[in-house]
Amino acid sequence: MSGEVFLAGPFRIKEKHLKYLLLIPGSILLFLFAIIPYVWTFGISFYDYSIEVFGRAPVFVGLQNYATMASHPDIWLRYQNTAKFAVTAVGIELLLGLGLALALSEHFRGHRLVLTLSILPMMIAPEITAMVFKVIMFQPEFGFLNWATSIVGLQFDGYGRDAFFAVVSVDAWTWTPFVMLMIVGGLSSVPKSVLEASHVDGAGWWARFRYVIFPYARPFILLAVIFRFADALRTWEVIREWLDVPPPLGPNPLSIDMLPSYLYTLGFRAFETSQMATVGVIMVVMSLVLVYTYLRYLWRIEKVE
Repeated sequence: MSGEVFLAGPFRIKEKHLKYLLLIPGSILLFLFAIIPYVWTFGISFYDYSIEVFGRAPVFVGLQNYATMASHPDIWLRYQNTAKFAVTAVGIELLLGLGLALALSEHFRGHRLVLTLSILPMMIAPEITAMVFKVIMFQPEFGFLNWATSIVGLQFDGYGRDAFFAVVSVDAWTWTPFVMLMIVGGLSSVPKSVLEASHVDGAGWWARFRYVIFPYARPFILLAVIFRFADALRTWEVIREWLDVPPPLGPNPLSIDMLPSYLYTLGFRAFETSQMATVGVIMVVMSLVLVYTYLRYLWRIEKVE
């Protein structure tokens, strides 16, 4: 019968209503595991509460937790570390990802094998990558990078003075393949006829990239940057590995401590649940700003088209 979809047994539903029925399972999961936790986190940030004290009821304190976070002597340093890490890591990943994407967009013998191998770092859990890098690359006595830099007369201290570079390099190694894949998707959207026309017109590689390739790949590049920037703002696995190195070998905690690692310390070591929720709300707002920026960009493109 036209306009109807028959299901198992005696049940049937109109075709126009089927899409809403299919949305119900996902909506329930989203509500249970995303919306409710976010609402609870936002609400508990206005209370004084700790999961360490069993049976103690939350005490409403209004904006006191936010005032405490704003006046904390070290909180702004953690903001700076978080922003510096995100900008540095994503900038490196963008440059490396773009270069790899341009290289791998050209088909050559073994192209698929190289592309497959290049995404392997992204498939390994960041905690494992951080542990491997910490021991093999940056260990003070036997680390490969320490040994390599000592040959050319440089001193590299991946556990101390140069800890920030160490954690950035681990993040770049892990997530550059993601940026590369996003940009490869953008490069594949460039019509072959347009590329052939640019060759016929005698355009050089820079002219082809600037006026032909980049306009098509730009939305994908921006999407990759937004995704990675939002993810970098909540990176904590690598930071935790470095903060777990005991002194005197370990770095100055405030030199690499960031909002996600501070949230972990508040929630699971100091058991300051309300302050942890406050930091979480701040991080969510920062991510929403990035998402809104990308959506505004998409809306502007749609209006132009």
